[in-house]
Amino acid sequence: MDHIRITTALRASFATLLLASAFAATAKDDGTKQLPPDVQATVEGIAQGLLQVQETDVELSCGKAVENARYGLETMLEVGQKNADGGYIDRAGFEAQAVKLRAALAEVTPQDCAAATGEKQAFYRCMSSDYNHVAACANAHRF
Repeated sequence: MDHIRITTALRASFATLLLASAFAATAKDDGTKQLPPDVQATVEGIAQGLLQVQETDVELSCGKAVENARYGLETMLEVGQKNADGGYIDRAGFEAQAVKLRAALAEVTPQDCAAATGEKQAFYRCMSSDYNHVAACANAHRF
């Protein structure tokens, strides 16, 4: 798994992937909707929280790690699609990020986890905790 590819995809659009498309908004110059300032602040706060690794002393569990990582990536793709459909994020930008997220999703497998060493293994150990998000673990463990 290419860490740079994953973290770039996650950091570049993570806050916008968390948006709820039900909010009333105005159009920005690029045609996407702009969130009210208080909603934008909430989104950024949530994103910052999810990007923090919750330090826990957990054993590597490939089954749990893969399940957690795949769930996080799938959720980001689903929410991103809804936000692109709702006009909250640029569709072309989302599609570019979605390609990277789908590639990461394809690489996160039990076999990849079992063969992992070094920082990649540390990523999977981080994902073995139910308290961590895939974005936080990918950001913390460069490989």
